[in-house]
Amino acid sequence: MSEEKWQHGIHKLSNLRKTIWRKQDLMVRPYRILVVVIAVIALVLAPAMYVTGASTAKATPSNQGRISSRILVLPVAQFEIDKSQFKRAPEFTGITGYINTPAPIKLTDLKGKVVLVHFWTYTCINCIHTIPHLNDWYQKYSNKGLVIVGVQTPEFSAEKNIDNVKTAVHNFQIKYPVILDNNYASWNAYGNNYWPRDYLVDDQGYVRYSHIGEGDYNQTEQMIQSLLAEGVIT
Repeated sequence: MSEEKWQHGIHKLSNLRKTIWRKQDLMVRPYRILVVVIAVIALVLAPAMYVTGASTAKATPSNQGRISSRILVLPVAQFEIDKSQFKRAPEFTGITGYINTPAPIKLTDLKGKVVLVHFWTYTCINCIHTIPHLNDWYQKYSNKGLVIVGVQTPEFSAEKNIDNVKTAVHNFQIKYPVILDNNYASWNAYGNNYWPRDYLVDDQGYVRYSHIGEGDYNQTEQMIQSLLAEGVIT
């Protein structure tokens, strides 16, 4: 075979090899792309699959504790409230008598509770109208963290008599504690000027809500529920 024919044969063989390679490359290329796509999908879905698996898998008690702790951390941050705009509730002061409680009541002893401070006097018709609602709230929420304290601040001299107040408390079927503020010490500490008036104090001792007079009972109850829920979350 002449050198010219040999080189021509080599050239043809080389061209054939290139043609075969191109055909193979065209056949393989879609599979390469498919492999890359599958790899990308796997990388994207792997974390989600891990989280889903962690939340659906049966856990041992210790794992349950760890999962619960992760879940409970979120609401605290989500519902954290800036309380710098609210004032601390003044401590009860100058109290001259106690009803429905075996010991003197102090707000500092009620930390962790939601406290409804209710200024009233038993001859005030507007105050009398609010009592059924207070009794209802006490029955519904006292075992869930609500404390109601009726602050009896007298308008007339007869209302300073603790026996008269006890009779009124019995007749109105009041079960929550009532304290006598005969000298207006707590009244003045709160800067109050009205019968009746409600102050809602949260579980950290901040005044979060105030209402003057009758009415808006649904709004007040919703605020009670909201503050009780805050205590559960935190």
